[in-house]
Amino acid sequence: MVSYGPCGVLFMVLLFCLQDVDVLDDDTALELPEGESVVTTTAGDEQVVEKKAKQWAVQVDIDDKVLDEFHSRIPRMAHRWNFELDPFQKLALLHLHNQDNVFVAAHTSAGKTVIAEYAVALSRDHMTRTLYTSPIKALSNQKFRDFRLTFGTNNVGLLTGDVQINKEAPFLIMTTEILRSMLYTGSDVIRDVEWVIFDEVHYVNDAERGVVWEEVLIMLPDHVGIILLSATVPNAMEFADWVGRTKKKPVYVISTLKRPVPLRHFLYTGNSKQTSDQLFEIVTHENHFVTEGYQAALAAKKGRSTKLPGSQGSRAPPQFTNPKQDKNIWLSLIHALSKKDKLPVVAFTFSRKRCDDNADQLTSLDLTTSLEKSEIHVFFQHSIKLLKGTDQKLPQVTWMRELLKKGIAVHHSGILPIIKEVIELLFQKGLVKLLFATETFAMGVNMPARTVVFDSLQKHDGTQMRSLHSAEYIQMAGRAGRRGLDRTGTVIMLCKGDVTEASELHKMILASIYK
Repeated sequence: MVSYGPCGVLFMVLLFCLQDVDVLDDDTALELPEGESVVTTTAGDEQVVEKKAKQWAVQVDIDDKVLDEFHSRIPRMAHRWNFELDPFQKLALLHLHNQDNVFVAAHTSAGKTVIAEYAVALSRDHMTRTLYTSPIKALSNQKFRDFRLTFGTNNVGLLTGDVQINKEAPFLIMTTEILRSMLYTGSDVIRDVEWVIFDEVHYVNDAERGVVWEEVLIMLPDHVGIILLSATVPNAMEFADWVGRTKKKPVYVISTLKRPVPLRHFLYTGNSKQTSDQLFEIVTHENHFVTEGYQAALAAKKGRSTKLPGSQGSRAPPQFTNPKQDKNIWLSLIHALSKKDKLPVVAFTFSRKRCDDNADQLTSLDLTTSLEKSEIHVFFQHSIKLLKGTDQKLPQVTWMRELLKKGIAVHHSGILPIIKEVIELLFQKGLVKLLFATETFAMGVNMPARTVVFDSLQKHDGTQMRSLHSAEYIQMAGRAGRRGLDRTGTVIMLCKGDVTEASELHKMILASIYK
């Protein structure tokens, strides 16, 4: 039988307590499964090495000391702007200099494009390439125009299903599907790529197209840095952890809840004389729910419903409106917004046909001056010269020309690409005062308005009618408010039928999208 002295007993107790700890001498190499790191401590004369799971998603907090040292850490910036960068932008740039993978989650118009521009500038200095991917062609087209102004016509190319422009350029803008095809075919382009930028990366949650983002992220070579940009991600850390685990490289998550232009949210109940120009505020620019405003909207709607023909007592208003009622509601609202100087307006409508119908019903409106009409006409006629002679007389071209002269336009997937681009450019010039658009207009296209109107808070998702998710609402509402022009953005929900439940509005507008 073996006996132990006091020191031996103490040693055995320590060994028993540290069953999952390896005791190594200086010459011993520790072999760890992939995805684990080590923490080294000292126990007596021995070196103790503990196994610790690797953190694939790292939340980056705002550190004043790091921000104070920003210019000393990057003495020679690859690209400069004529404004002071926000804290989240500086943190992202520091990680790009370290060749880290980053995930930037910030509200619409917060300035995420700064990170993309800096990645392009870095690859330019390193004589490599950068690829920029987006989920929709409209966003790709707009970024192509914007980046050419920043980096020069010869340095930027565009690849979509419709067009290929300057495909040998060092900076290529494309849809995510095009990048997937390049990876499948082993394109030589990938060999020289330093960064891939994924804009609106929350599309990975899309039931039909999300697999495209998953496949691209999995297939990208290890030497390619990944930049993920998104305005609305409910599970940023979880997604970043998956990306980091897949690529075996940590992803640094940088997020900000600060909105450049605060939003005010209102209900609009109808077109009675008392409420035709009345907006009921339900959420302030400081994100406080206004119960009094909600109750006032309920009372206004109830008062309106009791005056309907054949109404009995406090009968609830009908859930659906007819085209004539729709027209009257829109006319009343646009007149009220025009008087309050709240134009231009983006009216999100979850049906292409409804977009067209709403625009057709409002041809009695005239929102442009004679000077603006002339500018619109000259620009439109110059643009459609790219079409063949007979195509210039297509019904849609003629229809849109007449709408645009009145400051009204429609933007959805059924509009001809060249006409859609004309609409986007005129909107950016401030010549489109009322734009009926489907949800895709909110996906990253940098075209903020003073006011956003929701035709409905219900949408058909391909399977059923349902209420908007908080992330969807916030994405679209974020188009309200123009940075540097508006102190606050105005968001209006039309109450054509019943006023939406307060609990549902609270969840939709104020639910945190970052967890």
